[in-house]
Amino acid sequence: MIDEGILSNESRLVALYGVNAQSSPFLEVLNGTFRALGLGDYAIGLNIKPEDFPYMVRGMPESKVKMALYEPEYQEVVVPLLDCSENCIRNSGICDGAYAQEGKLCGKCFYPETFELMMACEGVNLKNRRVLLLGAGTIACALLPLLGVMGVATIAIADTVVERAAEVLEKNSLSLASVECDILWFENGMEVDVSEYDMIVNAVDIHAHSDKRIIVPNGENSHLVLIDFVRGDSAFDRLALELGCRKLGSREWMVANALSVAKEWLGADVTCESYENVAEKLGMR
Repeated sequence: MIDEGILSNESRLVALYGVNAQSSPFLEVLNGTFRALGLGDYAIGLNIKPEDFPYMVRGMPESKVKMALYEPEYQEVVVPLLDCSENCIRNSGICDGAYAQEGKLCGKCFYPETFELMMACEGVNLKNRRVLLLGAGTIACALLPLLGVMGVATIAIADTVVERAAEVLEKNSLSLASVECDILWFENGMEVDVSEYDMIVNAVDIHAHSDKRIIVPNGENSHLVLIDFVRGDSAFDRLALELGCRKLGSREWMVANALSVAKEWLGADVTCESYENVAEKLGMR
């Protein structure tokens, strides 16, 4: 928790809600990012049990904390508790932030901004690229419209339920009008010809482990970029070593996420120089 003695009258608080929010690596990244940007604002972790979460969420507009972020375990649970939400939330069913406004709780989906910032600052250009998206769930739905805007050439969605993948593509048909789309049936350990893709995004598995095989690579592709959102060891760590390719994971994502929050809610001037500065201060460079 933040020592109230270091807070000024101008300090703004951002609450991080989670089962283990006070020990979350994201809490460290948030406060490290705010310090690196020269802000006098702080993030506080609130450990909340699932049975208490609805009560805490509904009470936030009347509390002193007016901005909240949600750990992955609550990002879908919070959606029906919101008073107002933006298109990304309505389209995807995922919400990673909310703010109180005139007694109402309004949801914010930082996924598109975070992904776009991470791609830009890591020097990944998706124009005319081939993307394999593992999973047609909430994260995929939050990112799909942006992928169309970023100019990808092809998107293949692999899901255990092909009808769900088809529904997601249909829902985003306008933003993907110029993108060649395909649907694959997903199963753990599925064989993938990695030479057919420039990027593979793991949006199907968010849990930390290193022994599970999500996909088995067929062929070689050292230019492939792997993306996942797992905090800790992931199946993509092993895959990146095997292929000798690049993997962008939770640390990069959390920095880009924290910077997006600082820009949107705290008025910070955020650039890729900011990203590099924060990454260096957090020991990522």
